[in-house]
Amino acid sequence: MKDPPAVDIRLQSIEQFAHAANQFAAWATQQEDSGAVAARNALRHITELYLAALALPASAGSADAPDVDVDSAERNTICANCARLPLDYYGEIFDPLTMPPPEPVVGSVADDIADIYREVVTGLRHYRAGRTDAAVWQWTFLFQVHWGEHATGAIRALHAWLAANEGFTTTSLNSESD
Repeated sequence: MKDPPAVDIRLQSIEQFAHAANQFAAWATQQEDSGAVAARNALRHITELYLAALALPASAGSADAPDVDVDSAERNTICANCARLPLDYYGEIFDPLTMPPPEPVVGSVADDIADIYREVVTGLRHYRAGRTDAAVWQWTFLFQVHWGEHATGAIRALHAWLAANEGFTTTSLNSESD
């Protein structure tokens, strides 16, 4: 059997990321869950988004596309929506490769989610406007230099909270899926 053409694999990974991004954005803008359920949903959506980003192809796009950025008011709304989560602040080390490790700093799950939202939804707006290269550039470049760091911080904090408070039963995770 022949391998699928590279173009099909490229398009498939872009479509899968766009789907995960749409799911994340829909979750971030709604306020139908709270507490442990919201924490599980946040962890699932951010993890799915992170995994989909790892499969994205390289992009020839650039930052020169039209401005469709998420504005401060929209970002602030997402941040406020995160009040439904059972945690916000957590300890973090920015550069885990530095030895000895630097002093920990305070991270914020709400800030993480709002920054991920801003950069991923900006890419979605390019994608929906037919500017696929600009979308992929937005998603991959900023994943590498910014929102990927926010995602891993939020994933670790949400995982730690759930492990300490709720656990990870298959039933509880599956009962909250979209």
